[in-house]
Amino acid sequence: MSAGPIDLVLDVGNTRTKWALFQDGTILRQGAFATGDLNALQRAVSGSTISAVAMGSVSAPDAGFLSALRAVAPVLVLDGASSAPVRSAYATPDTLGADRLANVVAAARHFPARPVLVVDTGTCITYDLLEGDGTYAGGAISPGLRMRAKAMHMYSARLPEVDPGPRPAVLGTTTVGALAAGVHHGILGEIKEFIAVLGKERPEMAVVLTGGDGLHFTRALESGIFAIPFLTLEGYHALLEHHRSLHHGLVRGDADRAVGPG
Repeated sequence: MSAGPIDLVLDVGNTRTKWALFQDGTILRQGAFATGDLNALQRAVSGSTISAVAMGSVSAPDAGFLSALRAVAPVLVLDGASSAPVRSAYATPDTLGADRLANVVAAARHFPARPVLVVDTGTCITYDLLEGDGTYAGGAISPGLRMRAKAMHMYSARLPEVDPGPRPAVLGTTTVGALAAGVHHGILGEIKEFIAVLGKERPEMAVVLTGGDGLHFTRALESGIFAIPFLTLEGYHALLEHHRSLHHGLVRGDADRAVGPG
């Protein structure tokens, strides 16, 4: 049996871009580079013949970077309104982050016919719920770890900006320790509350943590929480495969992006 096409998947952030090469649903290799770094992009694809590129972005559009991608392969630009293999109850799909849609699509593959709460701990923390019937029910957004630490520093006269570290004590005995405790344990309590409230009516609900600080909080939560570091990249690739299924294996490119409930 011949191997399938190799796809490049990009999760473009404001400062860093995560990437992976997928073949037959498996990550061949992955990494990250500074957003907009064309030399790093060339190194990422070096030695591989790319069939298609799937890109989701939360950063400002970069015409030069997109042009460089089109020189590699047809590009599918994904957003929250892209056609997906899940139903959506989100009232404003045009404002939904592509990463949030990708997360629930990937979660549906990991936990078919089961409700899943996806917690993505990046610059902001996003909570997204997929119901057991495959409906994306919506979610919540709150400030992430570093955003909270920076906000307390910026909006006060004397508080320093702190790095909370992996697991600070609940009670700080210095101002730095108290700030670290507030940031870390405030987020930890928030995550636990979302799990408790949403899981009350969904006892079989799975909980997945992903994002840059996912492991940071997974270790502090009780067992039964799944850490999947590349969930968003997996979701973008699943959306690319869904696009192929709608267009008979073809990737029509960003100008002809398929949108709608799919």
